[in-house]
Amino acid sequence: MKRSTNKCSEKHIHKLSQTYNQKPNQKPNQKCSEQLKSLLEKKDPMLYIKETLIDDESDIPAHLDIASTVCFGGDVADLGLNKEVVTTSCLFKSIELFHRLIDKELTKAANALVIDELELKAWVDLQIELPAKTILTLLRMMQNLHLDPLKEEIGFTQYEDGHWQVFISIDGYSKLLNEHRQFNGLVFNQADTLIEGVPEWIECSIFRRDRMIPITVREYFVEVRNSHELWQKMPRRMLRHRALQQCVRLAIGCSSFSYGAI
Repeated sequence: MKRSTNKCSEKHIHKLSQTYNQKPNQKPNQKCSEQLKSLLEKKDPMLYIKETLIDDESDIPAHLDIASTVCFGGDVADLGLNKEVVTTSCLFKSIELFHRLIDKELTKAANALVIDELELKAWVDLQIELPAKTILTLLRMMQNLHLDPLKEEIGFTQYEDGHWQVFISIDGYSKLLNEHRQFNGLVFNQADTLIEGVPEWIECSIFRRDRMIPITVREYFVEVRNSHELWQKMPRRMLRHRALQQCVRLAIGCSSFSYGAI
């Protein structure tokens, strides 16, 4: 067992640690995971820690380096360490790892779509309100689905509660469908009955070369309409888009974390 030397005083680390109120009987690794999940909702978790969790940073070194502790076959208490200090160390290291993952996935996504890495990075940097974990999700979906955010095939959407999710646009779904080797055409049908001048429902049927019958999805206007400006201007088109999006998801096994804030 080996314990390295801290470059900042345990007093400052303990000050960070005390900001987290550990629940009774909560294991350190479980607490670390929950804190990390909460911090990653922020655009810049490290900045959040610096500005929010440290009461007085005047006497804290500019570079905060938490000690690394390796424990083999024992508990941190056996080493005489504060569990809160170890938990804080875990958070800092996990956040560092997370940002390295974003840089790595950004390079891989640019190469996969044959787009300029600096241009993609500039686009990501403009998304100033986005949490880091949502950016990482988008970069991985870009690679898996070969969708380009610079062509508005994939992007982000925010819900009323402030939660961000990755969003595949109608252009993205159209690209996925037309590039699928089993795609063999589609048909739209709509209801004869109207609600406020809009068909009660629109359904989409997608034909595949390897299937006997088409995959059909019906979407109802009263269930999917919302207050977005586009739904007010062109409700029929938006209802058709919604039917197509849902049908593509079933027909070719494409999944998105969000399929239509609009």
